[in-house]
Amino acid sequence: MPRFRLLLPVFLVLWLATPWALQTQAQSPAAANKRLFDRAVDELNFRTMETVYDKSFTRRKFPVSLRTAKARKEFTDFAGRADLEKLFQNYNGVSERYKNRFGRGRTDLAEFEKQLRSILVDKNFEFFIRVLPRDERVSLIRGLERFIQQSAAQFNASEDAAPEELAADGAAVPPADVDAPIASATTAAPEETEPQTDTSLSSEPVSRSLDQPARHDWLDYLTLMLSGASTLLLLFLITSLLPDLRNRLDTLTDELDRQRGAAARPRSNALPEDRYDDEEDN
Repeated sequence: MPRFRLLLPVFLVLWLATPWALQTQAQSPAAANKRLFDRAVDELNFRTMETVYDKSFTRRKFPVSLRTAKARKEFTDFAGRADLEKLFQNYNGVSERYKNRFGRGRTDLAEFEKQLRSILVDKNFEFFIRVLPRDERVSLIRGLERFIQQSAAQFNASEDAAPEELAADGAAVPPADVDAPIASATTAAPEETEPQTDTSLSSEPVSRSLDQPARHDWLDYLTLMLSGASTLLLLFLITSLLPDLRNRLDTLTDELDRQRGAAARPRSNALPEDRYDDEEDN
């Protein structure tokens, strides 16, 4: 009986640790990487929606508990903005399908980073964040890129193929099914008090927001005109004034040389030689 009491804690620990050991053994690196990818997609989607929501409302904050697609789907606090709620729900459904981009075909680290970064150039993502000012869009994308780097640091690359095998591998990831535009909805205004504008979705592809050329104001055109005038003035000086000035300098130099030459000639002002001795001899 005393021995049984001593062995009972050991059996209890083994009984509790057996499921964990089996689960750890069954968890392959590929499965762990797939779960890491899904968690990264959820976090990217959460941070994107949080930024757009906080910018659309001045007195509301996106709850930090909405880090899964299911929790975001049940969120309805949009202050009566049905258009904004529809936009968030549509993007929540589309963004959840980003998870299908990884797990089939290549599953190495390069593909992991590539598929996560492809979310940042997806036209649905670009349309969803276009309500943000340019500086905030750039800041959001840089923050998401840093998070992707942190996720890549947790990737288990123990089963990755060698570089020469990857070069010879012709396998390609199947096309993702998240390229369809979001269903018709209107985007949110930057602030609650600002008037709403018609921003309905069109069937045409949405161009990249960060690649749009900047608008030029009168100062830019004035600077361009002044630069052109300075260039023309410089050409005039080189082609007209400088040759004339050089000719004048050459003329003055010649005159100075002639004057110096005339001054250097000796003057014949000497007295005649004395001839008195010769006259006395005669």
